[in-house]
Amino acid sequence: MMLILRTLLENQLSQNRALTAEHGLSFLVETEGKKILFDCSAGSAARKNARKMNVSVKDVDYVVLSHSHYDHAGGYPDMVKHGVKAPLVTGPHFFEDKYASEGGKYVYLGCGFGQELLRKNKIKHQVCEKDIMLFEGCYVVGAFEKKYEFEKIPPRFVKETTAGMVADDFADEVCLVIESGNGLVVIVGCSHPGILNMVETVRERFGREVCAVFGGSHLVEADEDRLSETMEILRDMGIGIAGFNHCTGDAALKRMGEYEDGTLYSHLKAGDCIFLP
Repeated sequence: MMLILRTLLENQLSQNRALTAEHGLSFLVETEGKKILFDCSAGSAARKNARKMNVSVKDVDYVVLSHSHYDHAGGYPDMVKHGVKAPLVTGPHFFEDKYASEGGKYVYLGCGFGQELLRKNKIKHQVCEKDIMLFEGCYVVGAFEKKYEFEKIPPRFVKETTAGMVADDFADEVCLVIESGNGLVVIVGCSHPGILNMVETVRERFGREVCAVFGGSHLVEADEDRLSETMEILRDMGIGIAGFNHCTGDAALKRMGEYEDGTLYSHLKAGDCIFLP
């Protein structure tokens, strides 16, 4: 069964100029006769792009939100308003409000909706504490192990709790894992816990190699040493295809495009699609 990944929304446009780009991420994933909407970007653009790409999001079987930052989850209410009522899967603590600290002030980065939206629309909400199977060969995975200490979360990311503002550990972050004949395919949103930490957790938990990774790697703030080490480790892991975008950053994407290490790197822009046998 073929795995199809369609980039409904990303920061930049590909060759189809009829589509819209915005800071955010949204994928439509099709496999084993099932459809998964993975992230919804910030507004209505992902839904409108889907229509222009001649695919429907109304009939998806699951919605998975990688974490509750606005650029991944903010478009979810628009999806619901226009008929997406599939079960929603998130990590724990999803509805804690997220911020970025900036020069003595806090900038709201949260998803902009609460559980009342789900109750009002009778949407089933499933929380992934560690890993759950959506259907045979397709899983949501969270609770990532810290294997690589140099993958640190920037201290500017915080969340509001009953104890006040605390460092955001991104306990809500999850990824999508799909079994293929060549290994595991990992689809990530922003990789705040660290792209290597996430991939290594998947490898150890499933006892299989990861053959492809798609999504945001959050290398936009990585220095040269971290970027080089990340790329070397991905190569050593045997990652054959790495389709990064969104928070990966232009500098990192340019570097990857010039890096000859046996890994096929690409920048998945809005409208770009992947077809894997």
